[in-house]
Amino acid sequence: MKKTLAILSAVLALVMSLTLFASCGDPETPPDDTTAPVVVTDTDAVSGANTDDNGYLLDDLPELNFGDEEIKILNWDSERVEFEIKEEQLNGSIVPEAIYNRNLNTEARMHVKLVWHEEQGANPNIGPFCQHVEQQYAAGNIYDMIAAYTRTAGTLLTMGYYQDLNQIDESYLNLSQPWWPQRLIETMQIGNGLYFVSGDISTNLLHFMYGIYYNKQMLADLNLEDPVKFVDERTWTIDKLIEMSKGVYIDSDTDGSASEGDTYGFCSIYYHLDAFYTGSGLRLLEQDPDKLLVVSDDFSSDKCITMCDKIATWMTSGDCYISSSQTSRKYQVPFVNGKALFCQNRVYMADQENGCKLHDVTWDYGILPTPLYNLDQEEYITVVGNPFTLWGIEKDHDSARVTMITAVMECLCSNGYRYTTPALFETNMKYRYTPDSTDGSMRMFDIIHDTIDFDLGRIFSKQDNYMSEMPTKVISDGGSWGAVASKQATAVRKLVEANITKPINEKYN
Repeated sequence: MKKTLAILSAVLALVMSLTLFASCGDPETPPDDTTAPVVVTDTDAVSGANTDDNGYLLDDLPELNFGDEEIKILNWDSERVEFEIKEEQLNGSIVPEAIYNRNLNTEARMHVKLVWHEEQGANPNIGPFCQHVEQQYAAGNIYDMIAAYTRTAGTLLTMGYYQDLNQIDESYLNLSQPWWPQRLIETMQIGNGLYFVSGDISTNLLHFMYGIYYNKQMLADLNLEDPVKFVDERTWTIDKLIEMSKGVYIDSDTDGSASEGDTYGFCSIYYHLDAFYTGSGLRLLEQDPDKLLVVSDDFSSDKCITMCDKIATWMTSGDCYISSSQTSRKYQVPFVNGKALFCQNRVYMADQENGCKLHDVTWDYGILPTPLYNLDQEEYITVVGNPFTLWGIEKDHDSARVTMITAVMECLCSNGYRYTTPALFETNMKYRYTPDSTDGSMRMFDIIHDTIDFDLGRIFSKQDNYMSEMPTKVISDGGSWGAVASKQATAVRKLVEANITKPINEKYN
């Protein structure tokens, strides 16, 4: 039964009377089930208030007391700070302080103790992280929550270690709240099951949103219109991006070859280019009528081939500085040096921790959403880079403990919405690191944030041979997706059936 703010006054009266009746018992006698909460009426719900003093929506959790129970959380070594922050680690930085307050408030509200355990779990360490879960489970050490790198979470799911969130009868998770992105809830369903979630509970979800940065001074020097206008008019398309970046190349260092010292219309790296795939409304994996995961027809469709051909022609025009591997070219350098009009990257490019030092430049830049496929596309779509966190509940806890875990998870995400997201997104990234806050850049950030989308094809990269990177890897190497699309789709279908659909059916059905 989902806990909501829409509690009838009669029910509230009953709860209050039961609470008063229970208080007549012996206060020194603990309950038989140490995870059963002491429920106190939600004063905000009773008073009718649904926002805090800063205008942020309140959750619908009642006051709960889980008797200082320890909540064991296994987390990965995320690229950006996200999980445990100790008081002695606070140094005045606003994001760590917000994470610290999120955790502290959750502990105080739920009367629990968050116990964090970190293991390396990014792409190179998917195997060891999963092996740790396997070994601990075999030893009887079941974590309450697993906060994993997305591709690691996908692998753990195929191994059968998650609780189906849709099968929890007494759950405090309210996935209709704004701190849980609705597109994630919709696209992460596998059959009738939902095994992990994300949202404001993951600071890295915001760090890794994709956008297109642009150099305002170069824009003026080239007598080009501000692309914010095109975004607002919904004419910001792939064709418009290509058109604006054409003819910009200059051999600035006069060495006779294209190098990072030259001037370009656009720069990026091959695995960023897949933002155009999702941004065009194309899917990787989706459910068929029987609710089984299948490779989307989009993967080898005429639309996908047309998009790839268009981008491939653009990539080889001389106006683009593209790295086809992580080491071949420092793709951000031209933009940070003020010699590229556009740069495709995650939004963290502008934050203080990023090594490219964009936040130190003296010239003005702005940011835009990933362009539309064409004028017929109804809305912008933002893909999120893989290094964000998916949160799930490990299987085989008793029902009372699972209920407690859902309350803590809901509280963490709700507090993330009120503490970490405002600190990171509004104060740290949107205002502090956008030089001119009056130019529409804040609105552009809002569009990027509000249109984030997800695809299980990215989550199951380890199982589907990194299908999300296949089209753009081919075109960044100068090949034609149309020449290999059908063959690749056939191969991926076999992988999906063997490595995803079959094990999930065996483990959960």
